[in-house]
Amino acid sequence: MIRNAFLVVLLACAASAHAETIYGGTTTVALDSATVGALVGLGFSIAPVAPATVNGLTAVFPITGGDTTTDITHSGGLAFTDAGITTDISDFTINLSTDTITGNVNSATGSTTTFFDIGAGDVLTLDPTLAGALSSIYGIPNLTGATIGTATIDAVTTPEPASLALAGLGMLAAGYLARRRAKSYAV
Repeated sequence: MIRNAFLVVLLACAASAHAETIYGGTTTVALDSATVGALVGLGFSIAPVAPATVNGLTAVFPITGGDTTTDITHSGGLAFTDAGITTDISDFTINLSTDTITGNVNSATGSTTTFFDIGAGDVLTLDPTLAGALSSIYGIPNLTGATIGTATIDAVTTPEPASLALAGLGMLAAGYLARRRAKSYAV
């Protein structure tokens, strides 16, 4: 029994050892021209929510954190406007366990909504949750499953030099304190 428990703990530690912290980077989405064309044809304009950018059919979202096994968080988003009504979707989180992308609607923090599903080849499709909301708000056909584009994640898993310097100073201070405590007990 103890041996089995030890193996479970050992396997859990080994699995978690492979997770790398993400410090930044970008996720680029090559937007699907047919879907963008359909939305524009329905009267929508699509704009970036800063600090995201959109250039033609390419949207870029800054990565703010996460790790390589659970989720990747972003800032910025997209704004959809039609007939004077604007809906922002922002602060995307890629859930690596469920292959979905969630975020906030109209900057309503604390209330996440599923926006996109991630399929083979990192193709993003419109999740029924967002498709239904857009349909009810704007009176458009339900676009569940429409291809949004293909995502490319360029995550940075090495801290910036300033972060490394702070970590190094922290380790030096901890070493100094440990030596000082050891000396005070030796007296």
